[in-house]
Amino acid sequence: MLCPKCNLVFDERFCPQCGLDLQIYADMAALRGEIATLRNLVLSGTQPKPEIAVALSVSRESGTADHGKMPPPLPPGVIKAERKKSSDKRNSAELAVGQKWLLGVGVLILIIGIGFFLKYAFDQQWISPAVRISIGFVGGLVLLLGASDCHRRNLRGLDIGIGAVGLGTLYLTSYAACQVDHLLPATLALVLILLTTAIGASLAILWASQAVAILTFLGGFIAPLLFASAQFDPWLFLGYLFILTVGGQILAYTKDWKHLYSSGAVLTWLSLDVWSQRDYRRDWFLETFVFTQVLFVAYSVMPFLRAVFRKESSRSRGFLLAVVNGLFCCWYSESLLNNEKSPASLVSLSYTIVTLVLALVFWRRRTPPLLSSWLIAQGAVFLLVFWEQFLAHSWVTVFWSAELVVLYWSAAKSGDRTLLFVTFLIGLLVVLQYFVTANDFAFGTTNADSFTEGVFSRWSAGVSMVTGLLFVVWLDRTGRVAGPHPRLNRAFELLGVLSLFGFANLELDRFTNQFMRRIELVGFSVLWSVFAIGLMLVGVWKQRKVYRVSAIGLLIVTVLKVLAFDTAEVSTPYRILSCLVLGAILVTVSFLYYRFSERLFGK
Repeated sequence: MLCPKCNLVFDERFCPQCGLDLQIYADMAALRGEIATLRNLVLSGTQPKPEIAVALSVSRESGTADHGKMPPPLPPGVIKAERKKSSDKRNSAELAVGQKWLLGVGVLILIIGIGFFLKYAFDQQWISPAVRISIGFVGGLVLLLGASDCHRRNLRGLDIGIGAVGLGTLYLTSYAACQVDHLLPATLALVLILLTTAIGASLAILWASQAVAILTFLGGFIAPLLFASAQFDPWLFLGYLFILTVGGQILAYTKDWKHLYSSGAVLTWLSLDVWSQRDYRRDWFLETFVFTQVLFVAYSVMPFLRAVFRKESSRSRGFLLAVVNGLFCCWYSESLLNNEKSPASLVSLSYTIVTLVLALVFWRRRTPPLLSSWLIAQGAVFLLVFWEQFLAHSWVTVFWSAELVVLYWSAAKSGDRTLLFVTFLIGLLVVLQYFVTANDFAFGTTNADSFTEGVFSRWSAGVSMVTGLLFVVWLDRTGRVAGPHPRLNRAFELLGVLSLFGFANLELDRFTNQFMRRIELVGFSVLWSVFAIGLMLVGVWKQRKVYRVSAIGLLIVTVLKVLAFDTAEVSTPYRILSCLVLGAILVTVSFLYYRFSERLFGK
C-alpha cells in the first residue's frame, strides 16, 4: 500500500517511517471509486453490471444487518401536513392580495367616496349644514362601533378597514365643519381632531394593532394641514403637534411598536415643513425654535434612553433615525436663524455636547457598547456640521478627515454594519466636500485660481483627506481596532488613491496655470506616468494585482494622450521630454515584470 505522506509503498498496514494507518486510505480510495461509479450510472441512466449489482446488494444487506432496518415511511398525518404547508406557501401571495391589498385600496376608495359625497351634498344643499355635520359625526361613530363588533367576531383585517373608514369620516367631518360650513372655530375643530386621534389610539391599544395606530396618527398629523393659512395660533398648532409626538412616543414605547415610532417622526417633520412653508412668520421664531429642540430630544435622545430601559441594543435602525433627525434639527434651526453661521454653529455644538456627554454616561455605566458607539458617531456627525458652519471650506476638510478616523474607530468597536456603512458615506462626503466645495472642481473654475494663493490651507486639506482615508485602510486591514472588513477597506482604499490622483492633478493645473502654461499638457503626461509607476511599485511590493492593472491602464491612457495631443500641441523640446519620460517609464515597468515575474506569478 502507498503511504501518501512518505510516497513509498509498503506491505504492512502501518507505515514503518511515519506510523500512518495505510488501510484507512486504501478503504477511502475504494469508497471514492464506488461513489464515482454510482454517479456515472445515475447520470447515464443505465443499470449496473451484474457483479456491481451483487456487490451493492451485499453491501446493502450487511448495512441492514449492522445498522438495523431502514427507517419507516412517514405517517400519513405528517405527509398531509407537509402538503398543506407547501400549499399554504403557494396561496400566501393570493391571500396577501385578497385580504390586505384589496382591503387597503377599498378603504382608501371609501374615504375618497365619502369625501365626494359630502362635497356633493354641500353643493346641492340637500340638507342643512348643521344636519350634514351631525350625520358625519354620527356616521363615523357608527362605523367605529361596527369595527368593534367585527373585532369581537374575530374578523381580523375587516375590523381595521372599517375602523379606518370611521376615523377618516370623523377627520373629514371636522374639516368640513370648520372650513366649508364655518360652523366651528378652528380651535374647536382642532380639539375634535385631537379627540378623534385619542379614540383611534385607544382602539389600537385595545386591539393591539399597530396598523390602526399608524392610520390614526396619519390622520391626526395630516388633518390640520387641510385648514387655511393663519387659522391657528402658533402655540396652538405646535402644542397640538407636541401632544401627538408625545402620545405617539408613549404608545410606541409601551407597546414596543417600532414602525409607529419611525412613522411618527416622518409625519411630524412633514407637518412642520408644510406649516413652515405655508404659514410661518418671523414673529413665531421662539415657538418654532423651541419645538425644534423638542424634536431633537424626542427622536435623537430618547431612542437611546428607551434602548437602555428596555435593555435592547441590537437594533440600530432607530439609532440611524436619531442621526437623521438630528441633522434635520441642525438645518431647520439654521434656516430659522436666517442661515447665520455663528448662532447656527452654537446649536450644532450644543447637540454635539449633549450627545457626547450621554455617550460618556453610558460608557461609565457599562451599557452595551453599541449604544455608546452610536452616540459617539452621532456626536461626530453633529461636529461635522459645526465645522462646516464655523470654519472656512479648506479647514473643514482637515477636521472632517480627523473625525473620519474617530468615526471608524467607533464603528469598528461596535461591529455594527449600518454604522460602518455610515462611516463610508462620511468618507465619501469628505472627498466630495474637498473637490466640489473647496476647489470648485465641479464648476470648472479651478483654472482661474493661482497656485500660491491659499496654498497652505489647500495642501493641508488635501493631505489630510488622503491621509485620513488611507489611515482608515491601514487600521482596518491590520486589525488594529477590530477584525478586518475587506469590502470597507477596499472602498476606502479606492477613495484614497483616487483622491490622491485628483489632488495632484488639481495642484499641477494651478501651478502650470500661474507659472508655466506652455507645459500644461506635458506636465499632466509626466504626472500620470509617475503616478502609474508608483502604482506599479506598490502592486509589485504588496503583490496587489489591482494596482498593477490600474498602472497599466493609466499608462495606456497616457500613451494615447501623448500620441494624440502632446505631439501636436506642444513645442518640440517639451514633446521630446514627454516622449522620453513616458518611454523610460514603460521600459521600467517592463523590467519590473521581467525581474519579479517569479514572485508575482510563480514562474
